[in-house]
Amino acid sequence: MTYTEDEIFEKLKEILKICMPETDISSITRDCVINRDLGVDSMNFIMIMAKVEGAFAITVPDELWSRLSTAQDVIDIVKKLTDEKAAAGA
Repeated sequence: MTYTEDEIFEKLKEILKICMPETDISSITRDCVINRDLGVDSMNFIMIMAKVEGAFAITVPDELWSRLSTAQDVIDIVKKLTDEKAAAGA
């Protein structure tokens, strides 16, 4: 299944709200730096990404994790992986 960037962003905000209930969802923008702007530590980031992977039925390769800084970075990799999966007919 393919998703629009807006759909991915909305799902990411839902996941952030679950993992970090004190976060004001309305303050999350595509260019916010997840750890700096939202106060997400490395353990929370792993939990968030595990939920993202589960929500979209994808696996983010380990070598890409270090490139995920902003919400847009996460959106971009989810979009890429879900598009590839859809194209492969999986």
